[in-house]
Amino acid sequence: MPRKDQLTDLKHLISLSPGEMRKQFSTYVYKDTDTVLRLLFRLIRTEKLTRQKKKNTLALTKFILEHYEADNVPSWLFGELKVLLKNRVISDIDKAVILSAFEPEELMGRLEGFEEFIGGFIEERTDFRDFIVEQISSNPSRLYDIYRVILEKSSPDGLLTMIEDLAGSEEREALQFMELITYHENHDVARAALGTIELASTQDAINTLYSISLLNDTLKAEAEEAYISLMYELPMPAVHNSRSIEAPDEKGKKYVDLWVSLVDGNGALSVFIGKMFARNNYFFASVLLKLSMGIKDTILISNLTRDAYNDIKKEHFSELNYYPVKEEYIIRLLQHFLKKGKKKGTHLPVEVVILKNILNWTNMEPVDYLYEVPKYQPFKYFPRDLFQFPFETWWMHDFEVYRILKPYKNLEPHQIPPKVFYKITKLFVNYARREIVPMCELCVDIIKNSNYKKRTRLMRLFLIIRDELLNPPKYNYDSTFLNYAVFTTIHNTLHNISMGIESPEMIE
Repeated sequence: MPRKDQLTDLKHLISLSPGEMRKQFSTYVYKDTDTVLRLLFRLIRTEKLTRQKKKNTLALTKFILEHYEADNVPSWLFGELKVLLKNRVISDIDKAVILSAFEPEELMGRLEGFEEFIGGFIEERTDFRDFIVEQISSNPSRLYDIYRVILEKSSPDGLLTMIEDLAGSEEREALQFMELITYHENHDVARAALGTIELASTQDAINTLYSISLLNDTLKAEAEEAYISLMYELPMPAVHNSRSIEAPDEKGKKYVDLWVSLVDGNGALSVFIGKMFARNNYFFASVLLKLSMGIKDTILISNLTRDAYNDIKKEHFSELNYYPVKEEYIIRLLQHFLKKGKKKGTHLPVEVVILKNILNWTNMEPVDYLYEVPKYQPFKYFPRDLFQFPFETWWMHDFEVYRILKPYKNLEPHQIPPKVFYKITKLFVNYARREIVPMCELCVDIIKNSNYKKRTRLMRLFLIIRDELLNPPKYNYDSTFLNYAVFTTIHNTLHNISMGIESPEMIE
């Protein structure tokens, strides 16, 4: 049980997986902020921490530091930060992670040694270029760390200085870093980065500019003009399939996990990617895709130990059923959802570009992907076949259903008047044709392209339901799925209304 003493409980907290640590934070952290920070700095200075414990300690320290107002930082804390800067055991990247809790202007002139520390990153052009190239080439997943530490916390003027320092760099790693800067909200910064990429005048520069023209709506026209101009100056590049990727990298870098979930009732599915970049050094990515909007969210976590990576995997796999697929299929899906996002006007998370560069996926572009609907042998299915994911989530969560059922909030589903049941059934059939039919088709495609493609019965069930929705029987009760889904819709909506929830927006 927690609350033995704060130091002991902090030691236990940092031993957990990153996800579990976030969940248990309020349980294991109960002393005042100053006390907790003093103990964390003590752990950093004196404890021999494993890589994951150190990463958790740094993340926890940064999280707590972010709660300080700039004008209320106590003097003792500047003393601890000064000691941190002199600590040779902690890498510069890790120090920068902690310091990124503050804006640079908040530390200038107040933290002794801060200017010298920043100067180590950007003082000399060759040093900064070498730093970027060395960090990313030794471990591509560090591109994400550099993005978080440098890009998210640097002022536009600071970024313009870095861009100037990298002018003329031809290394792929430097170009990947510059590509991320082209997504900066400051247009002057973004255009300066684009111009620096063009200055490289290499095939890698053309590829990078082409990628920007495909994914970056703000600089699309300028990037297109730049790469076309360079193509005339350089020899014709080899032709690549835009949906393909480069050969697997060397140095034993390999995927350990490539999985895709089936589509849930919100029209969402999850892509799970795990890659090992060095011994006991893992990278994790989770991409949330949604049929109605494209790529909704992307989570990246780098520099994980094997145990920490397995903890994250266990947590994800306890919530969803995943299907193992090949890399090419994941890229095909991502490109398809990029296209959906463009049609819907959805903002592209820059983490997708980071993921593309970390995994060395060249020329990802928004491309429609048409699911192939195979022929199948029908069979009779039963309600028990629907008591599994994703069918149990395929019910209609809609404002109109709430409005219709609100007068019956104290009743059970079987007590609802037949005319109300019929009205909701009509609503559901229209909804299902629009929303669930594409979900059935995508689920079939995922299974067909997975290592579980022999699960033909489940594929056939999706196809049967699809056909029932497109060509409903004369009487809706002749469809097992329609009966099940309408009943589930009424049951779940009545339950929500009884809990005081009056519209879908209240729980979304």
